[in-house]
Amino acid sequence: MAHDEFSLIRQWTSRSDGQEGDGLTVGIGDDAAVFSPAPEMEVVACCDAMVETVHFLKETMSPSDIGYKAVTSNVSDVAAMGGYARYALVSIAVAPHWTPEECQGIYDGIYAACEAYNVRVVGGDTVSAPDALHLSVTVLGEVEKGRAIRRSQARPGQVVFVTGHVGSSAAGLHLLLRDGKATVESSGRWAKLIEAHQRPRAQVEAGRLLLESGACGALNDVSDGLASELWEIAEASAVSMCVDADKIPVREDVRAYALLSGKDPLEWAFYGGEDYQLVGTLEKSQVEAVRARFAAAGILLTVIGEVEEGKPAQPKLSLRSGDSRTDLPKAGYNHFRQRE
Repeated sequence: MAHDEFSLIRQWTSRSDGQEGDGLTVGIGDDAAVFSPAPEMEVVACCDAMVETVHFLKETMSPSDIGYKAVTSNVSDVAAMGGYARYALVSIAVAPHWTPEECQGIYDGIYAACEAYNVRVVGGDTVSAPDALHLSVTVLGEVEKGRAIRRSQARPGQVVFVTGHVGSSAAGLHLLLRDGKATVESSGRWAKLIEAHQRPRAQVEAGRLLLESGACGALNDVSDGLASELWEIAEASAVSMCVDADKIPVREDVRAYALLSGKDPLEWAFYGGEDYQLVGTLEKSQVEAVRARFAAAGILLTVIGEVEEGKPAQPKLSLRSGDSRTDLPKAGYNHFRQRE
């Protein structure tokens, strides 16, 4: 980096809440952070990387949006275990075409997300990169001992559910790639689609409600698309699943934009990714009780199908439309496929 590296690091991380206390024994500024989980809790650890031109483009994401999403994707992974995030480690490799002001924007987004999810930045690393910016965030969280919700606990007879709406982020990305960030943000017509892509929200409260209910079988977060996450559950649990096309929760503005663009909104829902909703299975007898708890919290929960018997080596995922069924391919999020 052309500027004094250490002064830039101090500037970018000046908002780090790495002071000791509340389980943090050694905070930011030392060789490593040291913390202790709360009694009767276990540590949940996850790490996600974002690479320029692979996971984001300057034409679709502002620097602060990049930082915000990097934290959110990790917090979402913790939420998918029924836990909550506590600490973050941030590593950034800065390419020459990124200015110090833009990097400051990335950290501003990181701290905005950390404030939203009550997470403290306690360390990380900063280096140079030759051609593209790399951003990696590690999040450390907690969940009650022995109670983490896993992908491998789906059982025949359970129902399949998803929180919130899916396909919104992919619709926003399609719009940004088609029209450009400046044009879209000045129009305002599709503001919610843009927000869904640039500032997604991790479903921490939903994950906690599911853990507290004791009714959740398997759980996953929708980072690579609904189909990919359902396939992961089916394979980990050695079951098959069938979901109904007319029950997939897609927002009306997504449907309207898909119609305008000649696209299938279910394609965005199943293969778009980055909605960061939760998808999983519930005991059928407890669905109404769980749905009532979600309604009281103002969170949408939609039953979209059921878990079926499956051969351990041959799980299946099928889509039901009327009286017909079709297999859903095991495909995941293909970054910027919307360019095609």
